[in-house]
Amino acid sequence: MIGIIQCILSFAALIVAWIIPKRIMWEQTYATLGYDYRSYDYAAAVQGITEFFVIDCQSKPENIREMYEKRFLKEVYGKKANVLCGKKTNEEIFKDIKTNNFISDVSSNDNSKILHFQRRLLGQFFADLDLCARSPFIGKRRVARDYTKRESDLIRILILIDNAIDESTILMKSLHCNEIIHSETHYKGMNKYLSHMYAILKNAKKYMEI
Repeated sequence: MIGIIQCILSFAALIVAWIIPKRIMWEQTYATLGYDYRSYDYAAAVQGITEFFVIDCQSKPENIREMYEKRFLKEVYGKKANVLCGKKTNEEIFKDIKTNNFISDVSSNDNSKILHFQRRLLGQFFADLDLCARSPFIGKRRVARDYTKRESDLIRILILIDNAIDESTILMKSLHCNEIIHSETHYKGMNKYLSHMYAILKNAKKYMEI
């Protein structure tokens, strides 16, 4: 009988030893998101996305694709793209950019002001927040308590923008590589991990669900 009790206590101790660091890890992750939520970059991204939808798009989802393309060409390719503007369509401007082999001239200091980076920052934030909501150590109730409907409205805009990007030939570029990717055991160092992730993700969904 004593042996059984000892086994149960040992098993319980193992469970507790597993739970405690997991809880600490998730609490740290959630706290980091809270810090990001109060950061300048987050506030600038929210303001940028909101103004883009309300002012540039006039709160009309059907305007998102054209206006996002215009902002992308202007902000990512800068003055080089502006020279090509005028009465040309976004597709014509982008074709001229490729013909002239223009490359983006964005510096890291400009990221907080660029719509494309603002969208990616917010998308990653809410993806991480969703992981916390799915975690038993944080959960949906806590996330719903700490965040507001304002965030849900922002997420809706991000989803609409993602849908528009999927339909854009300018923003959705095809990546082609004919090189065969072998088993991860053929690689050393960092490529070992990259090839392993390739094996995991090659049959995954095409786009991230936010």
